[in-house]
Amino acid sequence: MEIPHALVKDLRSTGYFFEELKSYSLSPEINVTTYCIDFAIPYLLRLSESYDKSGNPDRSRILRLAIKHLSDPGDYEVVDSIFGLKKVAQSEIDKTGKAALQEQFDKPKSLANRQRLESAELVTKLLVNIIKMFRLAEPNARQRKADGIENPVGDAIVQSWEILGLAGI
Repeated sequence: MEIPHALVKDLRSTGYFFEELKSYSLSPEINVTTYCIDFAIPYLLRLSESYDKSGNPDRSRILRLAIKHLSDPGDYEVVDSIFGLKKVAQSEIDKTGKAALQEQFDKPKSLANRQRLESAELVTKLLVNIIKMFRLAEPNARQRKADGIENPVGDAIVQSWEILGLAGI
């Protein structure tokens, strides 16, 4: 299996990391792992630290999860991590969107839900951009089950998020 690549000039056109990619001259192409490590993770770290410093830890929860799981995987696991994180972010959007409507009269809870929703949307947009630009194909769950292969990376991301949710972290 080959590690997905994208042209740097195409990545510049997305608007993400335009200035940083403008000075990227190592090659005309970049692989998805390098892109995540050199551009996506530092971006998420800056946002997370900014939110933490401003007293908005609810905003940085999902960002820290994305940082953790995009930092750890090897070259071939990064695609599974991206899709696992996208699944978690989408479930967070669904859950916090509903909670924000239900708790709209409780201002602190409503604010926390809105902040979590905004961060999940930000992560989703970034991940969808990566998926499109690198033309990543989602691992086929049905085929994996038929072959008896599990998705340990995606499952681990979902489980770690559920544990964080249960612990109230």
